[in-house]
Amino acid sequence: MLGQESEELSPFVIPQEDIEVLNASEGFCMLRNYLARDTSFCAQHEGCDSQTKETWILHRDLLHALVMPVLELFNRASALAEAALCTHKSEDLELAFAGDARGAFLCLQCFVDEEEDWCRTRGCPACITSATLSTESHLRLTIAASLLSTSSVATPSTSNASSPANTPTTEEPSTSRALPPLPHILPALRDALSSDPFWGPDHWPYLLSRATQLSAGIQALIDECVNLESLVSSPVADRTAFIGGKRNFTTPGLQYTNAQSEEKGVKLRKSKLAKRQLRLEREEIELMRRLAMQCWAKAKLPKSVRGQMLGQGGEDSRRRRSLTCP
Repeated sequence: MLGQESEELSPFVIPQEDIEVLNASEGFCMLRNYLARDTSFCAQHEGCDSQTKETWILHRDLLHALVMPVLELFNRASALAEAALCTHKSEDLELAFAGDARGAFLCLQCFVDEEEDWCRTRGCPACITSATLSTESHLRLTIAASLLSTSSVATPSTSNASSPANTPTTEEPSTSRALPPLPHILPALRDALSSDPFWGPDHWPYLLSRATQLSAGIQALIDECVNLESLVSSPVADRTAFIGGKRNFTTPGLQYTNAQSEEKGVKLRKSKLAKRQLRLEREEIELMRRLAMQCWAKAKLPKSVRGQMLGQGGEDSRRRRSLTCP
């Protein structure tokens, strides 16, 4: 639920010359005509005059033009991750990315999960616009989206990647219908923060720095999506190798197994510490194996047979205590 502010005026002030530039864009005008089909104010803002409502709607449309491309990028990244990893678990999708791209994906995943209505600008335009100043996450995403709109980055296609057999499309939108760069919100945001009693003027440098980091992470996410596009359209064997590599990266047990099975190159002499760690790791694996066998035997085997199977039949078979560390 989006909190409704008591103020009747928008916190943002955009110069008239910037508004004229926006209205001259064919893509932005098409977007405004589309959003105008479903525009309704809440009871609190329904009593505003027509000029104030027009301002609220303009600022809502501007936010939609900023945030929706980022939301579509996140949806595309999620679909590509599902296709590459062959999983629908949302908590596993981050494994398809690394570094700054993974951080940006997690940030967008958490924010979209909680604020999808705001990202899609659903509801009262006045409440949507006012909610931009509600949290640091809203501000950081808005600033980052504005920075992305002015950068020249290649965006992945928006074809459906739910099936690995699908191939990415390469069709580009018409240049005249593309959305223009939208840096106009940055001065308006800075002034709104300066005059806001909660934020004040001291928070702008910090928010701009955090938003710049998020913008760089989203650009890295775009690059990784381009790589995943080629992976999704590649043979199944390549995707299987990709899944194995990603899962081994986060599963030390599988790393250890691969390290034993793939002995290539020059053999190096193991240090005492390395030998000790390997011994402890083998002991841990053996203990886990015995624990699993004991649980299975207790559930499936009679007591008389259980001890013989586990090697606990006689006095000589008792486990002797020993020091595992010097």
